[in-house]
Amino acid sequence: MNDRLETLLRDVTALSPSDQELVRAYVEFLRWRSGPGSVAATPTVTRPWQFNFLEHFAGADVRAIPARSSSGVGRDLSGMEVKTAEATVDGERRPALWQHPPVNGEAVVEFHVPVPTGLRDLCLRFAIGIRDGAQAQDRLMAFRVRLDGWQVWSRAAWPVTWEQIEVPLPFQTGNVLRLAFVTDGLGDHQWAWSVWGEPVLVGQGA
Repeated sequence: MNDRLETLLRDVTALSPSDQELVRAYVEFLRWRSGPGSVAATPTVTRPWQFNFLEHFAGADVRAIPARSSSGVGRDLSGMEVKTAEATVDGERRPALWQHPPVNGEAVVEFHVPVPTGLRDLCLRFAIGIRDGAQAQDRLMAFRVRLDGWQVWSRAAWPVTWEQIEVPLPFQTGNVLRLAFVTDGLGDHQWAWSVWGEPVLVGQGA
């Protein structure tokens, strides 16, 4: 039996690529004709999937939401700075989303993310930090993540070193997600040099 397999393998290897494809197609036909269970199932192969928010920043919706309001969208962006650039936190440079909040309320950067059908293990990864040079101590600012309007993660902190975060997300295969990064100075706008380091959405696709 082994000799027959070795001879068959040599014969197939000697064929042209187009003829090898015909052999592969014929083998698939034989499997189908034999019915389920006749041949061991081919193991499912997974491949990594990633959405890089920095690469898609141009299509993001940037806005401000006034303090003490859950619905009104502010037109006053005074003091707000939102862009993508390298950011240095505790001497370490990373590609980042800069999101300095406005004088009043929240800075919101919302992305529309198409999630392929069949994706699993969806996880949001990023780091938070306050850029070097911010002249403030003993205070907090809020970092928040919202998914389709619902807050799925938040942290009130003043991270002077990069703080790495992973947020598992609900099963959302085949949907277009509205995922928003939100910062809030909590009443103190000055020196709120907040950044999101290397934000990506990752998953496994079959």
